[in-house]
Amino acid sequence: MENNPGESSEVVYGTHEDSAMVMSEKVQSLAGSIYQEFERMIQRYDEDVVKTLMPLLVNVLECLDSAYQTNQEQDVELELLREDNEQLVTQYEREKNARKQSEQKLLETEDLAEQENKELASRLESLESIVRMLELKHKNSMDHASRLEERESELKKEYSKLHERYTELFKTH
Repeated sequence: MENNPGESSEVVYGTHEDSAMVMSEKVQSLAGSIYQEFERMIQRYDEDVVKTLMPLLVNVLECLDSAYQTNQEQDVELELLREDNEQLVTQYEREKNARKQSEQKLLETEDLAEQENKELASRLESLESIVRMLELKHKNSMDHASRLEERESELKKEYSKLHERYTELFKTH
């Protein structure tokens, strides 16, 4: 190619047809440095020196930019996942503590219920003992009353006999 002073014959390299794609600052800076080196090589030697190398290097820079963008997207996703994980750990700890408190409360309630059951069982046993004692007293009282009635009946019979005898003795005297 001939370079005439009034005519510009600059070749633009790129693998994407959509040249509106904006590269990251780091890759643009690197591409700028490489471009300056290529300019020096072209001035010193000739355009043919970089002609075959340029498309390969542009492809490498585009791949690097794509990898850099993918890396940034993954960094954002990683940060979101870390935040999610932190929230999940916090929620897990809260639920674990709540469960621990619930289990503690359940144990306390069970202990209290067991204590109340023991007290009620003891009271029931005491009341049953009192009932048995009262039943026994009732039976003894009934037996005693029955014996007293029998004794009264015997005494009445004896009194009657004595009264008849006294009456006979009185009539005889």
